[in-house]
Amino acid sequence: MKTHPAGNPVVVGWAEAPLSPWSRFGDDEWLLDIRTAGRRPDQNRVSWAVELPEGAVISETAWRSLHRTAKQFLWSMVTNPPTGRKRLSPSSVHSKSIPLRIMIRWMAFDGLETFSAIDVTAVERLRAWLLARPGYKAKSVRPNTIVNYIVVLKDLYRQRAKLDDAPLVDPLPQETTYEAAGLTPATRGSIPFIPDAIAISLLNTALQWVEEHGPTIVRAETLRREAWALGGINQRSSHARKALQRANLKGPAGEGLLGAYAVRHAVNHLVEACYIVIAGFVGMRVSEILSMETGAIDYHPIGETGVAQAYLVARLFKTVDQHGGRVERWIAPEPVVKAVELLEQLSAPLRAASGRRELFLVKNTQYGEIVPVTQMHIGWRINDFARHVGVPLHEGEPWAFSTHQFRKTFARFIARKDRSQLLGLAEHFKHASVAMTARGYVGNDFDLRELIDHENRAETATALERMLLSDRLAGRMGERIAANNARFRGRAGEQVRRDYIEFVLTDTDLRIHACDYGWCVFQRETSRCGGEVGPSEAGRSPAVCLGCANMVIEPRHAPYWRDRRDRNLKLLPKASTMTAAVLTEAIEQCETVLSRIGEHDG
Repeated sequence: MKTHPAGNPVVVGWAEAPLSPWSRFGDDEWLLDIRTAGRRPDQNRVSWAVELPEGAVISETAWRSLHRTAKQFLWSMVTNPPTGRKRLSPSSVHSKSIPLRIMIRWMAFDGLETFSAIDVTAVERLRAWLLARPGYKAKSVRPNTIVNYIVVLKDLYRQRAKLDDAPLVDPLPQETTYEAAGLTPATRGSIPFIPDAIAISLLNTALQWVEEHGPTIVRAETLRREAWALGGINQRSSHARKALQRANLKGPAGEGLLGAYAVRHAVNHLVEACYIVIAGFVGMRVSEILSMETGAIDYHPIGETGVAQAYLVARLFKTVDQHGGRVERWIAPEPVVKAVELLEQLSAPLRAASGRRELFLVKNTQYGEIVPVTQMHIGWRINDFARHVGVPLHEGEPWAFSTHQFRKTFARFIARKDRSQLLGLAEHFKHASVAMTARGYVGNDFDLRELIDHENRAETATALERMLLSDRLAGRMGERIAANNARFRGRAGEQVRRDYIEFVLTDTDLRIHACDYGWCVFQRETSRCGGEVGPSEAGRSPAVCLGCANMVIEPRHAPYWRDRRDRNLKLLPKASTMTAAVLTEAIEQCETVLSRIGEHDG
């Protein structure tokens, strides 16, 4: 058995250990067994046979030794990771190999021939080198990217007893990996959500493409294919053009779908719109969406009524141990069902020609092969769709869409208490929210549920902050809060307020729910609407809620109560005696609410 410089035994034979059915850890070319949908072929390979770069100041022997240690390190992370850590999956092996190989290139220029030579000062030099190195599209490398390199360094140190070569002293003795990357708790953040104005515009437009223009585009594509098949080799384009001109179909912008190019252009954008609708209204990851196959819509009874609910069936890859993913179901609102139907129709010729079952397929222009759409490709196409339909700019610049932003945005919209700003999208998110909390819901994407719960907590914190700061609240709960929240108001009450909100979120299950006319600080035992885990959509109404101990109304809700009062006032002159009594009571309720929140007209 070999001995590590620090005196620890090192396992021999790791290089012969199988990495996949086709590769061993000691090979210079790795072919990984990754079955996640949407990955490019090159994302399943790792090449360690890299030439020593020009300008390097280390020897060829040291260069090869560093790559050998990198392979041994990944072997250790797969077979015997640090305590409490999961073993690296094949896809994680690939992602970890990228910063490793780049870091070895830096070591070659920096003069470091072994990982054991890396110390605190070397970490600072690495960080400076990475910051000066151009990133994607020549933009500077972000601190979040640097974290990936720092994590690898820290793990090399943690695994030092299992490796032939590793940092012998902690390269980050006083800092976390985020601090070393130049991030603070406030700035490190996470995947961004799409800003509301942009998300609403994109989803609304994609929805119009799917619901209003989808059937027309599919019909145009069917005519094009049929005419193409009837024409000879030299007459296909002419046949297709004549058939389309006779049909005189119009595209989403009113443009004529009169030629093959116009139709194919519209078809490509329709596929993108279908993806956006699915990602936006279901919250699936890109790998899950791209794994969808024919027959992806399934129906299950949900709730006490037993009404059939549509589900989208695909494979969940992340957070599961099954190789190749686990079949899972997600709530599918009606627009999503329509999007899947359109994808089935559009992909049918490609599926027939290739024998494949996926709904997202494309013909490779270089080799003429029909292959699954990759995650990178669909990401580029989403941005192309946004440019095509004229999605608003964000701070004067086009928003850079990425596939993983949709999941975070979906969770925010589902968790949102007041969806009035979502306009026509509100009902779709309301449907999904109700279905996901109903008895009989069969989805098991627990990570998505946690993400939604996180957004729920954030929404509750925001609403609670507003209530504790206000001295103008209506509703039975609102009046109680306003009468007792003086100590929470202003700068003097800032810390007390912050501590109380933290207590509510951490030590209670309190959640605040919204509607057009107020907030519900839901408590089942005092609820008048009959809700069990939240207010009942069927049982709640302004009259019911005004008599409920859970109700809070603040000045932002004044437009609703003013409009309700004015509508009833218009009906009053022609109302019968009994109806007039009801209208008068409703008007008085509105006047009382408006007076309590300081919005009375006089």
